[in-house]
Amino acid sequence: MWKKAGKRKLPAVEAFLRRRECFCVGAVSRFLGGPDYIWTAPSARQDHAGQDQLAALLLYCRQLLFPVFNLSPPEAAEFRMTGMPLPSFFSLVLLTMPLHAMQGLAEDMDLLEITLEKRKILPAVKFDYELRSFEADPENPPPVPKGPPGLIIRKSEPEDINGLFPLQAAYEKEEVLPPGAEFNPAVCLKGLEYLVAGNKTLTAELDGMLVGKININAQSFNRFQIGGVYVLPEFRNLGIARIMTVSLIRELSSRKKDFTLFVKKANAPARKVYDKIGFAKIGDYRINYYL
Repeated sequence: MWKKAGKRKLPAVEAFLRRRECFCVGAVSRFLGGPDYIWTAPSARQDHAGQDQLAALLLYCRQLLFPVFNLSPPEAAEFRMTGMPLPSFFSLVLLTMPLHAMQGLAEDMDLLEITLEKRKILPAVKFDYELRSFEADPENPPPVPKGPPGLIIRKSEPEDINGLFPLQAAYEKEEVLPPGAEFNPAVCLKGLEYLVAGNKTLTAELDGMLVGKININAQSFNRFQIGGVYVLPEFRNLGIARIMTVSLIRELSSRKKDFTLFVKKANAPARKVYDKIGFAKIGDYRINYYL
């Protein structure tokens, strides 16, 4: 069923990812950056030109696995019973490059989890999210809500890194790290420096104090993925997260790309923020951590 995608297959892989782009910005970002492995599986269906289509894709990059499926109802029903078969040589990959995390649409994750569990590959923790989309209108960007007096939203500068580091560290501990995982300050700092150097971060400053941050954590063909949204606890419920998100959309509106994010289902305050901005739910999303 599965075949490793070589260079000749990459145009078909790109076409498949473009069709599923709104559901897999993270996978597309890794595809554009150069993944370690891509496997594809054909569909019984054909396109209008009579060419075979892809039914499924597995992208593996730096211990992260991204399943991206587009199965017919009969195919999906079959795999819900048996699990989605893995490439025959996938076990060899795991011997040399262990699986740290897997993420994708919940319906795609369900099919792979059945198979992985049969191999005793069990996640340490699962995080369930709503996948949200905002269709940008460069001619009519959302208005910036009124915030606390003195609030400034601006691009993050290298000299902000020391002040932003506690916020980024708190964000990773609160929203990213699975229970029991050890926080790595050096890795956190390196990631923050990368975001700031790439002009991918906005900072919220109030009366000279850095109180919030937001960034772009992935970019696909026609979308930006928003992440890293964090406001210090003592400054929450003031509308700062909403203001930062709208400001980031407006900052990037000239790029003529839409926006994606995923928000934890258990995080009701954050879901309300994105409701007010106009982010619509387009699916259920999941991240599993294995190490």
